[in-house]
Amino acid sequence: MYAMEQLVHERSRSKLQEAERLRFSRRLRALRRAGRLERRAERRMAQARRRAAELRSALRSASY
Repeated sequence: MYAMEQLVHERSRSKLQEAERLRFSRRLRALRRAGRLERRAERRMAQARRRAAELRSALRSASY
């Protein structure tokens, strides 16, 4: 009986450790994805600023 309880305890602990590893890897994956999305958004924002500056410049040139 004791061996069975010990086996169940070990299996339970093993499953908890595996769940923790999975949780960590999922968090890490989500963090990397968030970083990629952030970098993409920053590039788009920089492009939008450049385009807005080009349009303002063109508008000023057309006004004169």
